[in-house]
Amino acid sequence: MKTYLEAAQELPVFGEYDVVVAGGGTAGMIAGIGAARTGARTLVVERLGSLGGQFAGFMNTSWTCSNQVKRCVGGIPYEYFKMIEEIGGVETPNYDKDAYILYDSERAKYIITKMYEDEKNLDALYLTMVTKAIMEGNKIKGIIIENKSGRQAVYAKQFIDCTGDADLLYYTGSHCDVMAKEAQHPASLLAKLANVDTEKLIQYYNQHPELQKGERYLGGLPHAGFYGFRLHEELAGTELEPEQEYLRDWFILFYTTPNPGEIILNMTGVTALDGTDASALTKGEDISRRRIFDVLPLFQKYVPGFEHAYLAATAPALGVRESRKVIGEIKLTADMLMNAMRFPDAVCSYQSPLGYHTPDGKNIEFRRMSPGTSYDIPLRCMVPLDVDGIIVAGRNISVDSDACGSTRSMTNCMTLGQCAGIAASYAASHDMEIRAIPNKVLRTIMKEQGIYFSD
Repeated sequence: MKTYLEAAQELPVFGEYDVVVAGGGTAGMIAGIGAARTGARTLVVERLGSLGGQFAGFMNTSWTCSNQVKRCVGGIPYEYFKMIEEIGGVETPNYDKDAYILYDSERAKYIITKMYEDEKNLDALYLTMVTKAIMEGNKIKGIIIENKSGRQAVYAKQFIDCTGDADLLYYTGSHCDVMAKEAQHPASLLAKLANVDTEKLIQYYNQHPELQKGERYLGGLPHAGFYGFRLHEELAGTELEPEQEYLRDWFILFYTTPNPGEIILNMTGVTALDGTDASALTKGEDISRRRIFDVLPLFQKYVPGFEHAYLAATAPALGVRESRKVIGEIKLTADMLMNAMRFPDAVCSYQSPLGYHTPDGKNIEFRRMSPGTSYDIPLRCMVPLDVDGIIVAGRNISVDSDACGSTRSMTNCMTLGQCAGIAASYAASHDMEIRAIPNKVLRTIMKEQGIYFSD
């Protein structure tokens, strides 16, 4: 590989903080609030032009806050949902039992911005990339950021990696867990379809029980709106162009939002994607967008209610489900989750179905826990073995591919963000490493801030 030797230069210091959060997405936006409310002067660095990532981008639906019997998500995430609900942005759910929460992503974006404006000790910096870690031995002391203002340094006592891809952790030189790309969950580019006759759509599926096999169609559930999986039966007997034949058995998820006539399309975009490779991501964005245009005319022609639908927008970034992960002292497995394992250093308890997107892009397989049960997430799967001064939160925790279909659920990522914020803030204020915080002390603070534990 041809190389270029970069000259040394003095960089301005943007600021010095107690806690810096790399990534202001689903986990990071809550991590910032969690750290600030625990007393830390906090900065959240976000590469896009707003907070919230996929949650406040285009998703518009989230796994529930429930373990099917009672609410198992509290703290800042629950507060966030209630604030969105107050301005008409959530289709009123039963947080104790409903499977899904439908919400409006634009209202979600507005509310998280308002929460940041109202929070003391908390700054955010948009349109900014973290490009390097400043190390002192095996401890991270600062980061290099790049944006319209150029390159700058930021120092902090503790760091939280909420990049999704463990980017900051990787920059520290930590050994990360990376599966072969051919075995990872595929990626999706979310799209918003408008002018859909949703009443006609739901009526059509209600009149055709043969289209309601398994979890293919979830219309009619309380506050679940409409959910459809795949189009293979709808396309049976039709003639498709050769380049569209793959859509007969492709994973295609489409669902309503709280807004009239609006459908979110969440179909497999690209398989075998290395979410840490810029060239691969570029190609993945293009392939995914082309596939949205492949399927839209099929909706318009073969699914009643879509006759006059049009593509209103696509998400600002490809949704990568799996990439680099931290190597912690514990790696959560699907069996651990299904068996509702307990850990002495649990930072929270959670439950949602284990959704496994098959690497071939054709299906999603669910494993469901027993009603009323939940699993613990230990601190040891969020803290790297070989680097100090950093904790991860979100989909990049130490977890296997089968289990991450649950742990990466957005409600859980938000909770993990709050947990990481609390832990980083405590460690910063007590001049200690996160892994050294006594379990009892950390759990007490987290319970006081509304984090749910099974006990």
